[in-house]
Formats: sequence, structure tokens, C-alpha cells
Amino acid sequence: MPESSGRIETTHIDEVGRSATSSLQWLLENRNLKGKATHPITHNNKLALFICGQEAFADIAAEIAKAKHSVDLCCWGFDPGMEVVRGNGATWPRGETFGDLLIAAARRHVRVRLLIWHDRIGSPMVHNMPGHSHGTSPWKTDGQRADDISAKASLAMLQDAVKKKKPVAGNGYWGEYVRPEDIPMMAREEYCHSWYAAAFKGVFGGLEIRLRHGDSDAISKSISTEINQPRGLTMGEIEKPGMQYLGTHHQKPVLIDFDYEEGAKAVGYVMGLNSVTDYWDTTAHLLDDTRREQGGVNERRECLQGMAADGGFATLKPYQDYACRIDGGKALIALYNNFVKAWDRAAGDRTHAAATASVSRELPRGSPPARLLREAGPDDSTVQIVLTQPEEQDKTIKETYFRAVTQASLAAGYLYVENQYFQYEDWARHLLAERKKVVAAWKAGSVKAGKSLEDMPVMHVFIVIPVPERAQMVPRTHDTLAALGQHAGMTGQNIMIDDYNKRPKTRRVRAGFGISTEAEVKLPDVVRHSNGINKPGAMTLESEFGLKVSVAMLNVSAFDNDRWRYREIYIHSKLMLVDDVFMTLGSANLNQRSMAVDSEINIATIDRRVARDLRKRVWHMHSGGLVDGGGGTKGEIVDAFEKWGNLMKANRTKKLAKQGGAKLKKMIGFLLPLEDSRSSTIRLG
Repeated sequence: MPESSGRIETTHIDEVGRSATSSLQWLLENRNLKGKATHPITHNNKLALFICGQEAFADIAAEIAKAKHSVDLCCWGFDPGMEVVRGNGATWPRGETFGDLLIAAARRHVRVRLLIWHDRIGSPMVHNMPGHSHGTSPWKTDGQRADDISAKASLAMLQDAVKKKKPVAGNGYWGEYVRPEDIPMMAREEYCHSWYAAAFKGVFGGLEIRLRHGDSDAISKSISTEINQPRGLTMGEIEKPGMQYLGTHHQKPVLIDFDYEEGAKAVGYVMGLNSVTDYWDTTAHLLDDTRREQGGVNERRECLQGMAADGGFATLKPYQDYACRIDGGKALIALYNNFVKAWDRAAGDRTHAAATASVSRELPRGSPPARLLREAGPDDSTVQIVLTQPEEQDKTIKETYFRAVTQASLAAGYLYVENQYFQYEDWARHLLAERKKVVAAWKAGSVKAGKSLEDMPVMHVFIVIPVPERAQMVPRTHDTLAALGQHAGMTGQNIMIDDYNKRPKTRRVRAGFGISTEAEVKLPDVVRHSNGINKPGAMTLESEFGLKVSVAMLNVSAFDNDRWRYREIYIHSKLMLVDDVFMTLGSANLNQRSMAVDSEINIATIDRRVARDLRKRVWHMHSGGLVDGGGGTKGEIVDAFEKWGNLMKANRTKKLAKQGGAKLKKMIGFLLPLEDSRSSTIRLG
């Protein structure tokens, strides 16, 4: 990664004391140059961090309910039937839906702009717009409503139809085939479809929807600058066409009352959470929580790696993710500009006839809402908003991730990564390269300083990721982990690669005229690539790179249906913390798709209080209260790393124990070593 993001600075050395004081540049200083600041670094932002959907969506809902002037939502997907705040009921609706929340805002004459990614091929596959991408043939067969649209109205209408045994198209009546337990989900489907139909017709007044899809030309140009190119059809792979032609808009910022009363009430959110019901969960991550959506067939056949299928769950699996709230600072200007540029581009998108030609225009420099220009206070945070935006060839999220590793390598404290897709081998190689420089410098200067190599501080890397959601994602995950010597848990891929490598290297083939000859047996590209990775062992990792690395996944355990059961906590997070001095989170995964293909938005901050508080909360939660890293000193991090690893091993022993009560089978916290028994010779990035 070229060092184009740093700002050159001169540090003067005191001749008497022979010392100098300087500071590390964690943020992208060259993107903040006076007069041409493409990604301004701002200092007057108040930040609040939320873990999981329950915390984040409750806060967002409260702010939308108070909105006076505007609500701008940029979404990968939008689910009108999603309950943003949920009671303890087991059936839909358990609280106010996102759709009803936006209808209420529009009826208060608040301008609501909803920008959603939609692709005619991709959206039906991932179900990101219930009622529009799927669920478009609900139970009400005599045309969709355009009046009195609400969750309660949809539920009441179906209940009435069943109760009164109203006739349906063809023979029979509602009560003959509708079970009472089916009514809520059928009503939900009708509500979502009616909501979208009405919204696209402009029935909700100030609520407007625009749809946008990936720009394949811009994506191709962005991919062309990547070191490791995605594999294409010529190699029998689907990775490159999947990226080029199915690029998504993956951003999910929210901005409320940006210029109302000169920004006095402005609030924004940068997050990984999608506005779709699957992403709602609590920090307790209960095994089966009735407040989560009903699961259906996927949950009936759900299984854990290394264990037989253990279905019968009633609700979707637990989800882990984050959101960051920004109050009244200049960083909100960057959120606004990001939104309106995308909104204006979507005006020319013919995905849906509802797209209009109205233009919002990017905010001219120098004329933002006055209240956002206030002086920074002692409790404010320094922030930079960074992007992946192929249409603008913007890869500042990638620059941020690489720069953070470069700086982290010097400090030798901790690096914490919690990410849905740990599949970016270039980043792992960059970490090793930077640490190798540090080790070399230590070797060169340690003797003069009266130190030995044993005195060199070790950098502790904590990685928390889910089992790859598809088998075709195993190769990229395996290779990224292998670069760090952490691929042992990818047992299926390891076995498959070893099997190919043990096969004969040549085979006899006919060459004509009855003559046979030896021909080379070509290995699959996935195997050849893995063979070329230098996979350092634990001793090499520490001696040559000064690294210790831990890789974990999350499970929840509970006594259920007369037995101990375990369930994956799906990590949808996009979080990185370094040494309590740097944090970035948002929509970007640690894979090539998020760094070069999909539009993404992250927040980066160097606020020690924010980073330290989040680190302690997250580690405490994952470890069941046993580990939080304390004050983050080197000694405390060394201790935390050891306890973290021991807890992972102890929890695995409990999970695999054939029998036993709570003392033997109940895990402490959620941490387990990553394990995946699948394999694939096809890549899907």
C-alpha cells in the first residue's frame, strides 16, 4: 500500500536532552490538506457507541420520532415490517415498525429520503427489500391498499377475514386453510408489500424512495488496481463476475435534522447494522429469543461446525454488530455530502419509475449549518469519515486499514479485529511486512541500547470472525488466516489441500500412434495459491515478526429441550481497535469486495476514551466477564491474551463433552477457537 496518506512533518531534536516528541499519524492526513480536504479530519464531534441492534435501533427510533425537518437513510436493504423497538411478545408486531415510524415522520411534514441498493438479480437472492425484492404475492389477492397502511391495520384485516370466513379467489374461505399461528407473518408480508407499493406511488407525502445499483465500469476500474485480482470464469471461478456485475451499495448511515435550526439538533449514525429484521439482537445473544424474527427452514436445518445438525430453533440466530452516533460536529457534513451525491446519482437510475430528476447538490465548502462549526470541547472526538466509492475511485477505507496496521506495528500493544469477512490476504501480508521492519530495527539497535531480542515487546492480535457463511468463502478465509499461520481450524480445506498435494504429479496420457507420455497433473488454482503461502508457525511468528495471534468464533450455550445446546453467534461486525488510541467501524468488511467493489462508509477516531471503553465492554461481553484488558497496559494485554486463549480452549472442551450438567457443559462467555470442516476449490469473495 503506497504511503500516500501520510503527511510529512519535521520533528526537531533537543540537542541537550537528545530527545524529541512526535505523534503517530493514525488518520489520513494527506486527505485533510488545507484547501483540498477530500476527507476532512474534524475535532468537535460527540460520539456514542452501541453494541447490537437493540441498543442502536432504539436510539435511532427515538431520534426519528423527534425529527423536525429531515431524515436521510442510506441502506443496503430496508424492511418496513422490522420492529425497531421490541417488547417481549412472541409474534409480529412486537413494537413499532420501521415503516410506520417513517410514515409518522412524513405525516409530520418531515422530509424523508430513503436510498436503497436494489439489483434485479442480486436483491431477490439476498431478500434485502421484503415486499419488493420478494414477498410480492401476499395473501390479499384483490389489489394492494393505498390507505390506512400500518402494521396494526394489516394484522386486524387478516384476523377479520379469517374470523368472518371471507371468501377467497377460487373455492373456499380464509378460515379453511389459515392457522391462527400463521396470521402474524402473513399480515407482515401484506404490510411490507402494501407499504412499498404506496411509497413508490408517493402516498406518504414527504417520503421518497430512490433505488441504486452497482456501476460495473467503475467497479472494474477499481478492481484493476488490486494486487491480487479476483479469479474469473477462465479459471472456472465465479469470483470476478460476481464482484463486477453484482456490486452492491453497502453503506448504512442515517442523518437526522442536518440543517434544522442551523444544525442545533443534527445527529448522524455510521454503522454495520442493516435496516432488516435479521440484524436485531441483544447483547445477551440468547439461544432462542422470541424477540428475534421467526426462522423457518434455515433454523430447522441449522448446524455447527464439527457437530451434527441440531435444528428446532424457532427464531433467527443471534447477531453481533455495532453503530456509532455522532452529535453536532463537522463529521456530519461528510455524512451529508456522501448522501446527497449518492441521492443525485440515483436520480438517473432507471431501476424504478419512482426515481425523479430533483437534485440536492453537495454542500458548498464554507457554508454548512453554523452550529456544526462550534469550537471543539474537552469531551469531543477527532473523527475522519472514510469511504469505498467506486464511482469516485475512493478507497480511503482501505488506506485507513493499512495505515492503522503500519502504526499499530510500532506500538506493539494490541490489535483487535472483529469482522464478518476476514478474507483480505493483502492486509494480513501487510501486517507481517510492517512487523518484520520493526523486528529488524530492534535487532539493529538493541545492542547499543543494552537490550536483547527477548526484550522486544510482542504485538498481540485478537481476531474474532464467524464461520464463513458459504463454503465458497472458505478458500479466501483460509488463505488470509494461513498468511498469519492461523489456518489450523480450517480443517476441511487443510485436508483437501493435503490430499491434492499427495496425488501423483504426473499421469500417463495417449499422444497418438499408440504412444503414451507423461503429462503434468494441474492442481486447482486454490491449492496452488495456498501452496505458495509461507505459513509461519507460532515460534516463527513470534521470533521473526514479534506477533502472537488468536482467532476465535462466538457461540452461545444454554440448556434447552432437556439438553445442552450450542448456537453460532453470527458476527456481522466491521470493527478494528488498536492500543486504545484508534478505532474504526462502519459497513466495510475486511475483504476485497468492501475495499474495492461495494460502496462503504466507516468512521475512524483517535479518541482514547471511546476506544478504551468499547474494548472493555466488548471483551467483557465475549469472555463472560473474565477478561476486559483493564487499563490496556502492556502487562494487562499480555495477561488478557493468555486468559482469552485459555478460555477458548476450556469452552471447546465443555462444548464437546459427551455428557454433564451445567458445571461441565455451560460455556463461560461466547469464545471458542475457530473451526470449519468444509472445503472448496471455488472462490467467492
